[in-house]
Amino acid sequence: MRKNVNIFIGSVILACGLHFFLLQNNISAGGVSGLSLVLSKVTGINLGVLNLILNVIVLILGAIFINVDFTKKSILSAATVSVVLIVLEKCLPQKALTEEIMLNVIFGPLLAAIGIGIIFYNGGSSGGTDVIAAIINKYTNFPIHISLFITDFIVVLSSTFVIGLDKGLFAILVIMIQDITIDYVIQGLGRKIAIFVISDRYEEINNLLIKKHDRGVTLIHAEGGYTGREKRLVFTICATRKYPIIKDDILSVDDRAFIFSHTISEVFGEGFTIKELR
Repeated sequence: MRKNVNIFIGSVILACGLHFFLLQNNISAGGVSGLSLVLSKVTGINLGVLNLILNVIVLILGAIFINVDFTKKSILSAATVSVVLIVLEKCLPQKALTEEIMLNVIFGPLLAAIGIGIIFYNGGSSGGTDVIAAIINKYTNFPIHISLFITDFIVVLSSTFVIGLDKGLFAILVIMIQDITIDYVIQGLGRKIAIFVISDRYEEINNLLIKKHDRGVTLIHAEGGYTGREKRLVFTICATRKYPIIKDDILSVDDRAFIFSHTISEVFGEGFTIKELR
């Protein structure tokens, strides 16, 4: 139930990003919404209604060519986005939040990507060209991201002919910003740093991390490949902003310590997503 609520919220955010920043300024964001914009300009039919019709067609194709379970994941989001777009067009027609094109190009895909990220993170799908891309992937063996690029590129290309070259070029920029932001949202905004330390003074470093920095630590048994000496690998995770301080403290204990680190997208467990037991 909670995931469905989150998918609904993400879908509303997506629809608002599309309506207030992109569609009202005739900027295609790719996908079904972008195609709806093009068809709306050609036929004069309400954009939200077209979005709903196209999503129904796409979901039926998904059920036929992929499977019903895959389609089920898209129904809630696709229906919510379409209904919200219809309501916004009815209640707030021609209501763009800003006339500045670059602000629309930046904030539109950012807001839409946050919505899509929430949908994906909770196991849903925004429907539309995601389903088309999955069908292409199944029958051509093209990677899913290439399939999605092809479908979005076709939509953007069609918008260029109908709306103009300038808006078409802005649409390409929108898709780039949107795709990059979606990756960050799905992987988690609370990124952390994993730190590994090899030092003969591992006990002091272990105590430093536990007592001063309140970090959980794992000591991993290791062996030097050249010397054959038994060593301890000190492993911990910290917030990105705390890494420089922790690194300096480790070097103050042992300036010959071998330290390596890398960024991790998410951490689940005690000290991060579970309250510590006292």
